[in-house]
Amino acid sequence: MTTAPAIEAVRVSEKFGYLAANFGNIILSTVIGSFLLIYLTDQVGLGAAAVGTLLLVARIVDGATDPIAGFVIDHLPRTRWGRFRSYLLIGGAIGAVAFTALFVVPGMAAPALVAAWITYLIWGLAFDLMDIPLNALLPAMSGSPRARGQLAAIKGATYLGGTVVVIAVTLPVVTLLGGGALAWQVYAVIVALVSFTLTATGALLVRERVVPSTPAPYRFSDMRALFLSSRAVPVLLTSKVATSAANAALMAGIPFFFTYYVGEAGLVSAVALVMAAPMLAGSLVGPALGHRLGFKPVYLLSLIVAVLGVGSILLLPDRGGTVYLLCFALTGLGFGGAVALNYALLAELTDFVEVKGGFRTEGTLAAIGSFAAKAGAGIGGALVAYVLALTGYLPGTEQTSAARSGIALAQAGVPASLVLIGGLVFLSYPITKRVAEQTRTALAVKAELR
Repeated sequence: MTTAPAIEAVRVSEKFGYLAANFGNIILSTVIGSFLLIYLTDQVGLGAAAVGTLLLVARIVDGATDPIAGFVIDHLPRTRWGRFRSYLLIGGAIGAVAFTALFVVPGMAAPALVAAWITYLIWGLAFDLMDIPLNALLPAMSGSPRARGQLAAIKGATYLGGTVVVIAVTLPVVTLLGGGALAWQVYAVIVALVSFTLTATGALLVRERVVPSTPAPYRFSDMRALFLSSRAVPVLLTSKVATSAANAALMAGIPFFFTYYVGEAGLVSAVALVMAAPMLAGSLVGPALGHRLGFKPVYLLSLIVAVLGVGSILLLPDRGGTVYLLCFALTGLGFGGAVALNYALLAELTDFVEVKGGFRTEGTLAAIGSFAAKAGAGIGGALVAYVLALTGYLPGTEQTSAARSGIALAQAGVPASLVLIGGLVFLSYPITKRVAEQTRTALAVKAELR
């Protein structure tokens, strides 16, 4: 199976639609990643360790089904909208409902912990239905490395911008709605409606151009060969798990860090604004540099910048909010580049795997990326919760010295360590700029020989 060349340029309206769909996706996952832990502990009344176990186990369990979901999506009937757009629209509706239930049901049903487990597992499965088709769109929208770099920059900038917006507005809006569990539930409904509107807009506007030139589908048994055909897939998967865990830990720690360590809860919104410009710069500059120098070295450089930013928080104890905001700004620059480049790397990997195995597997590779993000989110959130529990964190009260140290460790030490692990693993990634160019040439030759 080879891929038909895609020459038509991606239109501005499609880029806007792609931005909208990604924004609709990230606002759901950011509310959960940044605020579900503090909602379940401070509003629903669950223990931090219990929630940590929920975040870890449920995410890994539902993430393990992602390759199956990717296989199914790759084999769903092609509609007049293409291979992925119809299913993105359907998945967006299901994901919005599951997101709402995750906040509403544990706050109303007893026992709350059981309700949280059930709704969190359902959310993970539902999110696949909107996340995997969305991630599979990037390599399907264009075969041009330049266009893919632009789409990756849009995706990265939108994800980071969405993260910043959610962190900035969530607590003020919840306060405006009256505070308490009911305010969180109303806020969840609002976010879900906005998300579906944006996802539907994206599904309507984007177009798919890169399609398999032969209709023969790959078999489920071929997935093992796909994974083992080169170290590229397991290396990128492992590195993405680590860096996703780092990002999840960073975001989950922010409300605790500024509320209980710095003592200025209002800075939770400020840190989002301070990180916005560096994140945007990183997400735009990273893919542009990657196009010139290769995505691998620029990705590693982005991780180094992120480690320097978040790690410096531990080296500067009790320095006040302004100093920490500067640390978060530097961290945002690094994560901005890394997040955007992740999607460009995945598009490159799609071509590489096709040359190695002969199959076009956007859905399966997007599912592997989704699994990495889910597993990382579970690991990062769980590590933050466990550190808080082990060091004596108690919600809604002044923290002990040990608990404050634990909050700082959860905010800085955990994500810095995870980024280092991800970077060390990624050093062995085999797809360099030269290999990527050879891959594109091989695909072009095969297409001409069809």
